Amino acid sequence: MLERYLGTEDLAPLIGVLRELSEKPDDDALLARLSETVDNLGILQGAVLTYAPAIVGLLSDDPFSD
Repeated sequence: MLERYLGTEDLAPLIGVLRELSEKPDDDALLARLSETVDNLGILQGAVLTYAPAIVGLLSDDPFSD
């Protein structure tokens, strides 16, 4: 949905990280890169989180972890 509705080149780094995470979902370094990438989106951050609310779940702390 991000590519379809926002379709901006500014999202290329985010799309890249999300694709990598789909291949390696347990990679903590990729989650850190995702967090940094979302932080750097600026005004696009709201639109991204509207169309891809699952990102919030990826970036949230797990209350059941040690």
